[in-house]
Amino acid sequence: MSLWSALKSIWGRFQRILTRDPRQEILAILGQEYVDKMKDAFQYRRHAEQMRYKHFREKLLRIAEDEEKHARWLKERILALGGEIPEISSAVEDGWNTWEDLRLDLAEEKRHKWDVTDQLPMIERFDAETAETLRRILAADNHGGSSQTC
Repeated sequence: MSLWSALKSIWGRFQRILTRDPRQEILAILGQEYVDKMKDAFQYRRHAEQMRYKHFREKLLRIAEDEEKHARWLKERILALGGEIPEISSAVEDGWNTWEDLRLDLAEEKRHKWDVTDQLPMIERFDAETAETLRRILAADNHGGSSQTC
């Protein structure tokens, strides 16, 4: 994640705290998670194409499928709350080799998990169904899903 993206994320959270519209705050969190999951899926697929070891390539493709499934769950919640699906840019962060790509993927996945975990208590207070969706994603990531890269 670039410094600019991190600053934008922090600024967005600060603005949501000031306005304190829980539904809008939850939609913003879901939207960002949706974008992150879709970008991750794209990135895992791209890195799989570059991976010369078949078993790693297959694992990366399975992880990409999991990320896309989680993005669909997030999309369903966004639509259920009356939100709009955000657009996704195709910017991919590449390392200097395939092992660096994997390290970058894992670091990004950990950051997403921490972001969701930090926001979960607030979400639980206002929308139990969305909190349950996020818990399912976290559980899937912890048990053989995206966070256990290769």
